[in-house]
Amino acid sequence: MGNYFSTLNAGARRVVEEIEYDPQDPDAAIQAVIDRRGLDGFQWRVWWVAASGFFTTSYSIFSVNVISKALDYVYHSDSPLIISLPTLSGTVAGAVLFGFLADRYGRKSVYGLELAIVIVATIGMTTASEGAGSMNVYGWIVFWRLLLGVGLGAEYPLSAIISAEWSSTRSRARMMAAVFLMQSIGQLAAYGFGLAVLVGLSNQLGLAHDETNEEIARPKIDAIWRIIIGIGAFPALISLVLRRTIPETPYYLVEKGRVTDAVAAARRVYAPEVILQPTGQDDISPSQTVSNNSPTEKARDSRTGWWSKTTEYFRDVGKYLAAHSRWRTLLGVMLTWFLLDLAYYGLGLDNPKTIHAIWQAGPSPIDPNRPIYEELQEIIVRNIITILSGTLPGSIIILLAIDYVPRVTWMIWTFIALAVLFAINGGTLFVVFETDRHALTIVLYVLAQVIFNLGPNTMTFILPAELFGTRYRGTFYGLAAAAGKLGAITILPIINYTVHNNEPERKLGDKLAGTLVGFVPAMLLGAFITWVWIPEVQFPRGHYEVVSRDENMSDDGLNDDEEGPTFREKLKLPNRPLAHIAQDPEGGQVIGIRRNLARLFRRTNGGSRASMAESGGAQGSMRVNSLISHHPTHSQAYDGHASGLDTGDLGVRSAGGNNAVFMPLMGTANMEPHPNVARENNYYE
Repeated sequence: MGNYFSTLNAGARRVVEEIEYDPQDPDAAIQAVIDRRGLDGFQWRVWWVAASGFFTTSYSIFSVNVISKALDYVYHSDSPLIISLPTLSGTVAGAVLFGFLADRYGRKSVYGLELAIVIVATIGMTTASEGAGSMNVYGWIVFWRLLLGVGLGAEYPLSAIISAEWSSTRSRARMMAAVFLMQSIGQLAAYGFGLAVLVGLSNQLGLAHDETNEEIARPKIDAIWRIIIGIGAFPALISLVLRRTIPETPYYLVEKGRVTDAVAAARRVYAPEVILQPTGQDDISPSQTVSNNSPTEKARDSRTGWWSKTTEYFRDVGKYLAAHSRWRTLLGVMLTWFLLDLAYYGLGLDNPKTIHAIWQAGPSPIDPNRPIYEELQEIIVRNIITILSGTLPGSIIILLAIDYVPRVTWMIWTFIALAVLFAINGGTLFVVFETDRHALTIVLYVLAQVIFNLGPNTMTFILPAELFGTRYRGTFYGLAAAAGKLGAITILPIINYTVHNNEPERKLGDKLAGTLVGFVPAMLLGAFITWVWIPEVQFPRGHYEVVSRDENMSDDGLNDDEEGPTFREKLKLPNRPLAHIAQDPEGGQVIGIRRNLARLFRRTNGGSRASMAESGGAQGSMRVNSLISHHPTHSQAYDGHASGLDTGDLGVRSAGGNNAVFMPLMGTANMEPHPNVARENNYYE
């Protein structure tokens, strides 16, 4: 992993001493810095800021599984939903609220606020008490977990926005996948610290492993769960400090008309040693600002009533969603996240009863005298094994492969793979439950955890941050994340009150198997929605830029020995710039149920046409003569100075040319020619 990221170090190349940019072309102005060849590598500073917060979210959510059994033991309750549902409900509210606030007042304005909420709520829960018998401890726990959920929910859109808007186009997918890796790391940390605290504190407090006397064990177990929860405040505090060190994202500053500030912010993070030079102007100071809001406009805005502003806002949202089928894309990311979390939380690592049922090899009657230490240790160890063998490998594999697979198409096929696995696992569970062949169930379950993070779980985190414009990115991402948590809120009561309802063990196995089979249509529906409503966010494989070279090339930050894309680069599917996706999210792709079904029907009945497409692709490439109107590109990238925007263009292009030659499409879904594109072969078919 270290070698993988070290190759992305932006400092590995000699960068330019001066960067020119055009303040009148905002997108190109930002890309002049963050997408410049030599500066566009993986930014560790950005990753630490985003990943630390997401680690906190994961730790706090999944530590519930560690402490729920301890709470039941200490306070004589048997309802894990008392902790889970308030947390998830708060997460829904936090994702929507803070997503909107980040769009309305700026990302930096709410940076850290959600983490302050997490710290306060975590400390509050660790001090929850019954008093002298005058209070209900679960009342306090519900309150603090609800408040904690607001902070955790806010972290979803904010972490995604930070990583997406502060990444170069070339490194955006790696950055977001690396941030999402923190979910698996946070899960592992929750159980790892839980085991360490259980063992260490038990030894220190004198809790014997076989202790069954509640009067002796309860005070010690009470201290253990409070320390496990309280640990979550420390990464939140670290992340809070880091969040205050990073400027407002350049994309948001551009959205507000502050182009010069945006470029200066990008320079501060990516290239503090270079000089920014506006085209045709003298050197600038980073504090200079270009704003579209005149004093008259600001005064007029201040006189506008709250209701008028709200009405105008929702009217603008409606217009935005109506254009380019964006409403379909929004529904697509919301529904796929909802369907994913139905299965993920229904069978996931936050449900100790499900984990116990899957792991047990035979009938396991409840033993009221079983030591609480053994129960807690068993829960933690089983989850650690599952994470290390399934969840974490899936996250690592997709991090390494993220640039080599088409994200939307990959999500389709991994949804289908999950459907197949659930069908097999559910079918076999009817037979092998509580037998010596139960290892098959464990293997299939772990494999499902691999595919969760290898596909939909990671992609649903990444795609909503890429598919929408800066003005609404936080709001729509918050809606998508909230939809996912609504899926969790929907499935957890069903699982707890229909599957785990204290019926005989044999019926538990049948119900659990039926639940697995029931997730099959949900996964297939997720694949279908992805196919018809979510556009691809990458260029075809083989898209790369050929830059004209001259004797001064090295002064522009490029390696004199570089002879074009390497074999590894040719295998990648470059990311579309955020500005391009915002302006034309469809990108010539087919979006919509009827259009995709009609297209599929035509292909099914047009074998000869498919054969012609193959022969056309083999004979040559396609010449595009009107790409600028289809996918806007910026003159900054091709002004003869070789600024090196790896992904600012749409194909293989000469620095001074207006035409782009594309390589044949490999691995992108739903692609159709744009009306402005002159085809020479069936590139999109």
